[in-house]
Amino acid sequence: MINKKTGRKRRGQTAVEYMLVTVSLLFVFTTMYKALQYSVAHQFERGGKVIMKVYIEDYN
Repeated sequence: MINKKTGRKRRGQTAVEYMLVTVSLLFVFTTMYKALQYSVAHQFERGGKVIMKVYIEDYN
């Protein structure tokens, strides 16, 4: 026999657990996205400097 109060408490606990997992995954993926975005932007900047260096050397 299931107690109605216990069932409600367990459902509330499950909902809170799902919300905590969702928030933690959102934090992890947001951090990973920002790190990837920084890395790609840094690589484009380095590539642009190499290209500009080649153009300057060819111009002189």
